[in-house]
Amino acid sequence: MNIVKANHQKASLELSSFLCAALAFVSASALNAGDPKGVIEPAPPALQTNRDVPADFHKYFGQRVNSWRDRERQIAKLDMDADMNQDGTISNTDPADNGAFEATPPGVILGAGELTRVVIRLLPYRIDFDGEVVITLEAEGINRSDKTGEFASLDEELASMGHIRVWRDSTKKTLLLDTRDPAKRVVEFTTQYKTYPYNLPLEVPRFVFVEGVSSSPIHIGDIRLLVTCSHRAIGQPAYSDLTSGKTSGKQGDPLPEQKSSPIKSFRTSFDHILFTVQPTPVPKEFINGNNEGVWVSPTGSY
Repeated sequence: MNIVKANHQKASLELSSFLCAALAFVSASALNAGDPKGVIEPAPPALQTNRDVPADFHKYFGQRVNSWRDRERQIAKLDMDADMNQDGTISNTDPADNGAFEATPPGVILGAGELTRVVIRLLPYRIDFDGEVVITLEAEGINRSDKTGEFASLDEELASMGHIRVWRDSTKKTLLLDTRDPAKRVVEFTTQYKTYPYNLPLEVPRFVFVEGVSSSPIHIGDIRLLVTCSHRAIGQPAYSDLTSGKTSGKQGDPLPEQKSSPIKSFRTSFDHILFTVQPTPVPKEFINGNNEGVWVSPTGSY
């Protein structure tokens, strides 16, 4: 019995020595890798925020459904889709390219220098109206360290989010949005009732290209591209403040919904997609030669 007990104690000591040596090796490896703490901290989990739905733009989103369901209250149906499952095709009937995936992190994953096409679909509902149809595109960051999704300042937002640019074409000739430029965070397209809906293809882009510039430093799904379609009466001020990069819908009651008027104006339509930028593009194994031109590689490999 004494021999068995001695062997057991010897085995325990050897196991303890092995674990200590392994721990010392891991710590030394972490230090040699440049980590001053010797411990690699995991990235914080992505917090679901109020900006994961466009509720901060329009107070009737998801509320009073029976009072605001009437399609005739909308100027047009609006939909924005992207190749979220990276199969080289943007399909309006593929659940993997739209729906809940648009508002669930990571959204669309882009590599730095990579471009992807985003399709904007407009279906006119009403043509018997006076005024303008206003389409806005807005790019902004989401603070996933806070339930509201808001940042304390623009400087904090720029330092904590990834960087994207939105171009009108894949050749990058016309820049529409740049999340690093406060004057390029929102863009507006308008068309009057005299020619709507026939000139929609001329005034409003049917698709845009989103470019990943620099990676998201903290959270995934930290960038939102928001598109809105609203009605504006002749003589009303612009909904977007192009100098501040914000829409007036973020400040109190949106102008398209003025209750003081006996005749209610049209309801705003909107959609959005989340984006995550990482240092390198994800390998595209199912895009079938990129025949539809949905992706533009930084190296021209596809």
